[in-house]
Amino acid sequence: MPQQQTSSPGQGQRFDWWAAPAAATAAEPPAVRHRTAVPAQPPVHRPAADRPGYTAPAPAVAPVVPAAPVARAVPAPVVPPAPPVPPARPVPPVRTEPAPEPAVDSTEVYRAVQASDAFQAIRHSYRSFVFPVTGVFLGWYLMYVAAQATAPGLMRTQVAGPLNVAWLLGLLQFASTFVLTWLYARNARTKRDRAALGLRWDTQDQLR
Repeated sequence: MPQQQTSSPGQGQRFDWWAAPAAATAAEPPAVRHRTAVPAQPPVHRPAADRPGYTAPAPAVAPVVPAAPVARAVPAPVVPPAPPVPPARPVPPVRTEPAPEPAVDSTEVYRAVQASDAFQAIRHSYRSFVFPVTGVFLGWYLMYVAAQATAPGLMRTQVAGPLNVAWLLGLLQFASTFVLTWLYARNARTKRDRAALGLRWDTQDQLR
């Protein structure tokens, strides 16, 4: 009985493991095929790339995901350097003015001055001089007028040359006017002016 010889593939030979048993089975006569059972050789696993008719599957292509847009880098604005700050000037102290005083009623001030003892003393000194001197001057003038009207013969009496009594009394009227003016100025200067000036300054201070 012929035996099927099998030979292992040498270097550089290909062994079709799925075609060899079929070829061997077809070579045997039908009787031998039924009597003898040739043990089937275990298949030799080879890489799929060595199989005839093998078509390599297309590589899986990952879906193209659009890349997120890259934000453009905005250049930072160029900030000019700040100018140097000048040193702070010293602040002068604020002058606080006092609150204005309420307005003074001038009428009340003058009334108070009038009622004061200083004003009353000045007033008494003035009246004690002016009233008597004024009475003397008026009496003297009226006497001259009355003598001219009632005693014309007396007024025509000669005193010295062409100078008679009427001329003499008329010149004495002028002389008495100058004398009374000098007496009034002297009395005011010595007794009233200084006191009146002090009272005037006090009144002005109260009215400010």
